[in-house]
Amino acid sequence: MKKKIIIMVCAVVVLIGALLVKTLWNAGELKRIEPFSLYSSVAVPGFPGVEDIDIDRGAAVALGSFTDRRAAIAGQKRPYSGILAYDLAAPGSKPVLLKTDFPGHLTPHGINLYHGPDGGKLLFVINMGEDSHFFEATGVCTVEIFSYRDGKLHYLETIKSPELTTPNDILGVGPRQFYVTIDHGWTSKWGKMLENYLQLPVSYVLYYDGGQFRKVAGGIGYANGIAQSPDGKTVYVGATVGRKIHVYSRNVQTGELAGRGTIELDTGVDNLDVLPDGSIWAGCHTKLLSFVAHSKDASKLSPSEVVRVLPLKNGGYDIARVYQNDGKELSGSSVAASWKNRLLIGAIYENFFLDCTLLPGKSLEDARR
Repeated sequence: MKKKIIIMVCAVVVLIGALLVKTLWNAGELKRIEPFSLYSSVAVPGFPGVEDIDIDRGAAVALGSFTDRRAAIAGQKRPYSGILAYDLAAPGSKPVLLKTDFPGHLTPHGINLYHGPDGGKLLFVINMGEDSHFFEATGVCTVEIFSYRDGKLHYLETIKSPELTTPNDILGVGPRQFYVTIDHGWTSKWGKMLENYLQLPVSYVLYYDGGQFRKVAGGIGYANGIAQSPDGKTVYVGATVGRKIHVYSRNVQTGELAGRGTIELDTGVDNLDVLPDGSIWAGCHTKLLSFVAHSKDASKLSPSEVVRVLPLKNGGYDIARVYQNDGKELSGSSVAASWKNRLLIGAIYENFFLDCTLLPGKSLEDARR
């Protein structure tokens, strides 16, 4: 009898050990980080927690959503937050806070700049409200729609719904139509924790048709960044825990999405930026557990990574790393937005973002495959 108990105990210990190793492996914690970059980088201070960046390419202006999440974690109800504008065409320019007539408190997370057929520009914003620490979102989130003109945000509308439980990123496809990623399928604190650590693919994508929400994609391990191809017929969704990008064909009339496969990246994909050439740029978390530790303690570093994915004519993808560091230069990269020979990298908890310039003599062909 004693022998059987010993065998059972040993089996349980081995099982727990195997599960721990699997968790560490899947989270990237066993990876060796070798700093690499095709760019020289300059820190741009003044705006904490630049989580998402979208570039108005015609005007050469980058828009960034920011929130001082460290202050929010410390208990501040209305931390410094808003939308910044950064002039990419003016050497030495500094980012500025965009003025707005929004009547409430704006603590933005994912953003997307929509260009209408009439030339108008709308900014879609995930607003976390006063509950600005997104790990603890409790269903008070909304979607705000602004007209972006004359260097200001003119408030148009707030979309509220009990279905906006844990919204993360947004993609505008019409004046009142958009997709939004819901990064957790479960809404309780313990449910989210189990979902994260067991790597359960139960998050999803909602589509708002101007009147109501409906689920159009699911089975995603922490649905995060969302973007579309230049022709609007393909939608990409980053899966942070799933460590991949999901690819969907989009029905431009109905908004329905049909799964077309995945792009395995072996890194925690956050926000996405798609260039006019169709290339997909992803800000990534190489080590997910390190990022969780960094979110609670600024002294604990979280590696940052930027991956460029180029769709090929044969249906495949060219995948390359253009930037990686161990967290000393920038911890917890959440977005990478490219413009000409520049690359802007934002992070959720840093007090700055990076403005990177392609090194002399370098090209994207020098990226690590």
